[in-house]
Amino acid sequence: MTYNGRMWIFPLLMLACGDSSEFKPPIEPRPDTGSNTTTPADGEPGQDTSEPGQDTSEPGQDTSEPTGSDSDDTAESCAETSSSVTHTIDLDPSIFVRDTARTLHNPLKGFMSSYLWGEPVSGFPDQMEFLYLPMNTLWDESGDLLDTGLEPYLAAAETRGHHAVLRVFMDYPTRASGVPDYLSSTVSCNPYTEHGGGCSPDYDHPDLVAAMVGLIEALGERYDGDPRLGYVQVGLLGFWGEWHTWPHSEWFPSDATQTTILEAYTTAFPTTHLQIRRAAVGSVGMRLGFHDDSFAHSTLGEIDWFFLPGLITAGAADRWKEVTIGGELRPELQSSVFSDAYVLGDYAQDMTECIEQTHASYLLNYYAYNGDGHGYLGEDRIRAEEAAILMGYQFEIESASATASGLFEDTIDLNLDITLKQSGVAPFYYPLSVSIESDDLASPVETYTELHTLLPGETQTITVALGRVSTDVINNPLDIELSSPMLLSSQQITLATTTDASPAAGPTTLQWAITCDGEPLGSRTRTDSEGCSCICDVDGLPRSHSGDVCE
Repeated sequence: MTYNGRMWIFPLLMLACGDSSEFKPPIEPRPDTGSNTTTPADGEPGQDTSEPGQDTSEPGQDTSEPTGSDSDDTAESCAETSSSVTHTIDLDPSIFVRDTARTLHNPLKGFMSSYLWGEPVSGFPDQMEFLYLPMNTLWDESGDLLDTGLEPYLAAAETRGHHAVLRVFMDYPTRASGVPDYLSSTVSCNPYTEHGGGCSPDYDHPDLVAAMVGLIEALGERYDGDPRLGYVQVGLLGFWGEWHTWPHSEWFPSDATQTTILEAYTTAFPTTHLQIRRAAVGSVGMRLGFHDDSFAHSTLGEIDWFFLPGLITAGAADRWKEVTIGGELRPELQSSVFSDAYVLGDYAQDMTECIEQTHASYLLNYYAYNGDGHGYLGEDRIRAEEAAILMGYQFEIESASATASGLFEDTIDLNLDITLKQSGVAPFYYPLSVSIESDDLASPVETYTELHTLLPGETQTITVALGRVSTDVINNPLDIELSSPMLLSSQQITLATTTDASPAAGPTTLQWAITCDGEPLGSRTRTDSEGCSCICDVDGLPRSHSGDVCE
């Protein structure tokens, strides 16, 4: 019988003393009468009180059952109970080696391409893919067309182990209008020749506003929190869905329409992170991140319409602490930005500086996957991978300790304390847990924390309570990794820390060792002066049943 991992001592004592229902007090001997008789309880003389089959003793001999023996006394005195010893073991910090290359395939960060533009051929690591879809393939007069217009793309991305980043547009220069067909004769548009030409719709038309809100609500109802959808870019308004109609600013919708669209998105998507191209009306106070679609071209500097100066002016320079920053590496720079020939200038900026100052988590970069050659080669490839690793979150182990207690019958209570440092440029943003896995555990043990709020340079110590486990757990390898409900089944978050016990790729492996002069935890090393076993306890010392250290 157990209670809170401890065995009651009462049943052990009962076993040592015999069953109380069979116990008989010693029989006082009668004077020698030549017969083995006692006076029965009812006072009738001559009644035989011996048990059937009992050996008849010499007259006057005590025939009662013994109350115990030397072996019983020893068993009682050696009865084992849960140890009261608690011991903490810190791992030597020198075993933790920083290795950021391990994180190259971590999800929700780095470079990505769009499979709509062609399947990548370079083999450059990718964990996301961009879905750039016209509104008329997702919405018509009858309502949403998500089953055919979006779902197949998300399913395909999932099979590739990718999160999707979605943007819906209505006006993409050089391409046919994305306005729903049933509104094409109702909603007017303004033709233009800039950027390759197109026709900018009347975004303030009430029927078009109602259609946009309807689509947003349908998207949120079906896909908010769906782990296949990593980020949603607000889109819909302006050229390329980038929330501008430059140089025809007068065509951009009113503040009222902008606010309606933003409120619809933030209401429909309380879980999945949203992004907008610029700090539009009211957006700074909403749960909206930002995406810079001219990254490294017009990201930093003193020009007011550049990305970061625009965020600073709007009071959104620190929004990255709560919402995601992404975007696209400017297409004209993609082929050269990592080469020795790249020349810095007002419109050709340093990639590392841009990533660090904007705290970007991901960037669209078609050239990395399908560029001439294909993609980055040689030193350019190395620099591109370093830039991918630099983006977004990164976690390292600073220290780890194990606290063991309550040794009993080859089991212990075990807690792990792991201190993690956020060494990336941005938070993770989604709920995050520490996961411990071992061949000696029935299933992984996860502990959810506030890790998703951890900012660069900050640390947090997480206690993972493994509960009562086999003593093998503390002496065998333990795999440490991070997990999130927003991950796909094929994805994992790898720490930027390796140890001698860790594989080249995958979880970081930690291992403690508790022994008594080479004998494993829980082993019976010898006997003490009372003849009781000395058991190797959690502090690495052999102890007797009483808790005393065996000499």
